[in-house]
Amino acid sequence: MGVLAIGFNVVVIVRLITDSSAANSFAAVNRVFRILITTGDLLTGVYLVTAAVMDTIIIRNRYCRSQLEWLSGDFCAFLGIISTFGAYISLNAMMCLSFFRVTSLKRISGDRLEKHQKVALTCIISLLVIYAATLSFIPLADGLKDFFVNGLSYSRNMNLFLAAVSKQNHIKVFRAYYGNRLREDLSWDEIGRLLNDMFTDNYGEIGRKKIHFYGNAGVCLFKYFVKTNDPQFLFVWINLMVNLASTFVIAICYMMILMFANRTAKRLHGMMAANDGNVRDSRAERLQKSITRIILTNL
Repeated sequence: MGVLAIGFNVVVIVRLITDSSAANSFAAVNRVFRILITTGDLLTGVYLVTAAVMDTIIIRNRYCRSQLEWLSGDFCAFLGIISTFGAYISLNAMMCLSFFRVTSLKRISGDRLEKHQKVALTCIISLLVIYAATLSFIPLADGLKDFFVNGLSYSRNMNLFLAAVSKQNHIKVFRAYYGNRLREDLSWDEIGRLLNDMFTDNYGEIGRKKIHFYGNAGVCLFKYFVKTNDPQFLFVWINLMVNLASTFVIAICYMMILMFANRTAKRLHGMMAANDGNVRDSRAERLQKSITRIILTNL
């Protein structure tokens, strides 16, 4: 599926970029948003192929031994970034395209884009890209690790902590060592300092890595399934609500296009009832084909 997604989307992008027939404003804006949607789908295909190659060829049956290295690694974070960016750029570009098509149904054949229209379109595209990129990179920001890091993994010579260690498990060990005066809301920086103070310099530097936001599972995706005690609970649910709202906008636009198509088709039949039947059928057929293309490309 990933290979097919890459192949088909590359073909579509090339055709859209090289299409010289999109001269009027409606066709030009359609083409831009379709390129964004296809780019997002292409990134999803790249994610699928890369994840499959890593699983079946590179890691294979060594996943259990290298699980923590994989979940805390940069490549897992890279997969999470491209999958999240692709999903958000595709969804929001589709929402903008749906809204634009609804507002442009009565003026499908327009003039070329004016300068202010080009500026507005550039601003919209920039905002979509910045929004998707921000949501993709924010969970990896070092300054926000207390909101997005769920645990630490340690080097194999550290026998005190095994597997991925959460804040709660760190605090349990620290209270046994330092006493019960430690508070529950320690930051990761404070946990690091307390851990260093537990060992003398004879042990050398204690190797540890963050289990980042995309390392919540082996597939390295956005963490949509959260528990109420997860620090990123609010962030994830806000994003889910925004995604749901975008889906509703697309669905409402879809229904409005269908209603417009039905009203226009009935009006055409009524206006041309006295004219030649072939001409009437031809006009209605062209209208239905145009609306069908709009609906199919939205889907």
